[in-house]
Amino acid sequence: MSDSLQEYYLPHAGLKKGVHEFTYELTEKFFSNFEDALIEKCDVQVNVTLDNRQEPLVIELDFDGTIWSECDRCTAPIPLSIHTSQIVYVKYKMDEDWRADDDREIIFVARDDQYLDITSLFYDIIHVSIPVHRVCDKPGETEYCDKEIVNILEKKQENKKADPRWEGLNKLKDNLN
Repeated sequence: MSDSLQEYYLPHAGLKKGVHEFTYELTEKFFSNFEDALIEKCDVQVNVTLDNRQEPLVIELDFDGTIWSECDRCTAPIPLSIHTSQIVYVKYKMDEDWRADDDREIIFVARDDQYLDITSLFYDIIHVSIPVHRVCDKPGETEYCDKEIVNILEKKQENKKADPRWEGLNKLKDNLN
């Protein structure tokens, strides 16, 4: 990880008891710090609400924005909307093996840590939020689509002959609808 990720750390030392809000902008700059990032272009705003009135601390992360990914149909880069939320709990732990705990919903930190490194949370949540099936709403009709590839795929679909073994099943399906 790069030192440039420090701007995405969440300050928690010295904050008064209460609810605190922070905003982060995730762009290509953020994801360029990770070797295996699937995201090369994005504009995502993360609203972070830190409630430190009691322990465990509660961090609510709200992601809203757009990432660019390859279309599964025409392979052209297309924008995909990302809207997701996650709640994470932070507990203080003083013994030596606190870093060995690997619980995804609870982050353990030492009381003397000045910042919470939540960059891995940003990275993981965004990647999990990427849709499994990535296609635009109207294939072949948007400015992003590779119309040549879409036309080739449509022609192949038109030329494809139906397997006669499925005709009985198709009739049954039509009767049910």
